[in-house]
Amino acid sequence: MRINKMKKIKIILMYVLLWLSIGFSQASDLNRESLNDTLSKENIEKAISNIILLLEKEYIYPEKALLVEEELRRKLVNNEFDKISDWYSFIRSLNAIIRGISGDMYLDIVETNPSLTLEKAQKKSVFNIQDSYGVGGVDLLSGNIGYMRMNYFYQNHNAKNEIFHALKELSKVDALIIDLRDTEGDSIPLAQYFMSFFIKEGTILSEILYDKQNKRKRLRAFENSGNDKFKHDFPIYILTSSFLSSSGEFFCYTLKHFKKAVIVGEKTMGIAHVLQNQKINNYISLNIPIAIPINPTTHSNWEKTGVTPDLDVAANLSLDAAHKMAKQYLGIF
Repeated sequence: MRINKMKKIKIILMYVLLWLSIGFSQASDLNRESLNDTLSKENIEKAISNIILLLEKEYIYPEKALLVEEELRRKLVNNEFDKISDWYSFIRSLNAIIRGISGDMYLDIVETNPSLTLEKAQKKSVFNIQDSYGVGGVDLLSGNIGYMRMNYFYQNHNAKNEIFHALKELSKVDALIIDLRDTEGDSIPLAQYFMSFFIKEGTILSEILYDKQNKRKRLRAFENSGNDKFKHDFPIYILTSSFLSSSGEFFCYTLKHFKKAVIVGEKTMGIAHVLQNQKINNYISLNIPIAIPINPTTHSNWEKTGVTPDLDVAANLSLDAAHKMAKQYLGIF
């Protein structure tokens, strides 16, 4: 089921992204605190101190972190938080300051929810996708054209197995359509694995800037035992919608610019930053961008611009359009 963009952005910002192995912090199992609790000056000072420390340590844009820090300290010294008496109001005030100074919509003070640990969130996701681990199904269309639907990019080894078996089932097709129109979830490692079926082993898929842009991590195509013909001059079509974001965008943006796939459908959402949720205290947490992917071909990414389709067509018409394109490519009329 499709959801509006703002709701989907909120969902994306709630999930902890684990790729890069540069650390993350899970919510604790402490009892959930009420945001209606009285807020003391000591609470405010400690929370702001923790926010500043997180921005200095994790935020991908150190210059913006410094500007936010200066403004928070200025308001604290001028006692501009003294009239705030509850955590709800404090959250609103902090977000107005942080976003106003940084101009970054991804920086977001949210309620700490100890019950939403990564493990529980992923178990819930698995239940929702009925143990398919993200692969929504495969089919054989007329003209010996394969169809594969991806529902979810899930952080789990079983998800890799599902992709492997799905593509193995489609190993004898003459063209392939991959449907990402309703794909959700975030797993860069899974997207990296998925792309490796179509790109030569060892090829640099992306560079990841992290640690305040001081470090780079190269993501390369994995060695796998998939069908080698997919890596050569093989017709691949990817279906997109305006609701596609993050890992799904990483997948189609990369294949598009390696000229390995034709994108059919709608321009995607344009969410490229890697986000992490960091606990400030039992009441509030900070969603913070910690990394940026850089494509080796474009030297850029899809942030804010989205992935532009090669054939711009309404999402509900894209399957028929891609099927027609594939048959024309194969000389089937």
